[in-house]
Amino acid sequence: KAQRDPSFVVEGIPLDDPATFALLSRGDTIGVFQLESPPMRQLLKAMAPNSFEDVSAVLALYRPGPMSVNMHYDYADRKNERKPVEYFHEDAKEVLHDTYGLMIYQESVMRVAQKFAGYSLAEADNLRKAVGKKIREMMVAERVTFEAGVVKEGYGELLGKQLFDIIEKFADYAFAKSHSFGYGLVTYQT
Repeated sequence: KAQRDPSFVVEGIPLDDPATFALLSRGDTIGVFQLESPPMRQLLKAMAPNSFEDVSAVLALYRPGPMSVNMHYDYADRKNERKPVEYFHEDAKEVLHDTYGLMIYQESVMRVAQKFAGYSLAEADNLRKAVGKKIREMMVAERVTFEAGVVKEGYGELLGKQLFDIIEKFADYAFAKSHSFGYGLVTYQT
């Protein structure tokens, strides 16, 4: 038997087990933490997870915000090459290549704010907090700052508005990647 890469083993459980991924891809997940509902089982079949990152992504995607814009099935289709990976701008490849061009985690939103609106890490974190708290006055101020930043960075007024519309629509439901990976580990173990 081949030696496992120790970086793919957590608490004695290998995170690259083909039988586990086959079970998930069949949607055979009654009794599995976070994956029992019929719609989640359908999503698993569409996604056909074959990595621990896929398990974490499905948990982040099965949320009201990403689902409201069909992001969960867009991710599955892009992952499995049923649709091309598309980026809202060529420069987004740098920050969204690991999620097939989609902002699925809070960190994705923060990276987009840094790259496209010139935010510092602290400013990007404040944007994340403002969106999560849904405080109208904060959101109006953040929109103005974000859109002005996108223009200042040379990406144009239209892209600033489009990006903020996307962020505002779903980011309040977005998981932090660490949260999704933590839940993903429990899900994978069960």
